[in-house]
Amino acid sequence: MGLISIFITGAAVLIVEVTATRILSPYFGNTIYTVTSVIGVVLTALSLGYYIGGIMSDRYPSQKLFFSIIVVSGFFIVFLRLLIYFLLPFLADNFSLISGPLISSLFLFFIPSFLLGTLSPYAIKLQQINVVNEGLGKAAGEVFFWSTFGSIIGTLSAGFFLIPRFGLDKIVLTVGFVLIALGVIGFIKTSKEGRRKFLIVTILLLGLLSLFQLFVR
Repeated sequence: MGLISIFITGAAVLIVEVTATRILSPYFGNTIYTVTSVIGVVLTALSLGYYIGGIMSDRYPSQKLFFSIIVVSGFFIVFLRLLIYFLLPFLADNFSLISGPLISSLFLFFIPSFLLGTLSPYAIKLQQINVVNEGLGKAAGEVFFWSTFGSIIGTLSAGFFLIPRFGLDKIVLTVGFVLIALGVIGFIKTSKEGRRKFLIVTILLLGLLSLFQLFVR
């Protein structure tokens, strides 16, 4: 479940990154500033996520926390749709074509990218714990292989399939809901205590988000 999760989250990061440029383009143009801002913010968020995730995995090596982070990242990506409609027009009106893409990328894409970045070191730690005879190097290699492979699939699928055939709203919402479902399934499978409360809270939050989505259609 851990390596599958890393593959899916790796794909999600790059789908969001590729889609982000298209999201910002109507407001700031498809310029070098837009592309550079998205890549720079996502890489910064991922690097900080790797660092913080490494610290957290040593202090709290818990599968429940690992899958909880996936759920939270999914909610932030679903919430992106509201920010795109309400926050992005405001930012476009108040910032230039040079500074606007960078500031917008920070507000929209930093937090979900950061959360997804924490998962790789967490997965390495959990892989080492769960497979006792496996060395740290092999565990790290497996995690980075599946994460990078997922990123490759996410990039190609976004560019050649998803964006040409589906609207940006559908892509963002689908990625968010897939992450939420993945996190909930993983949490329920690994935690006997509190699974009912966790599931109820998740369903309630999904319901509230779905209601909010209706107001922007």
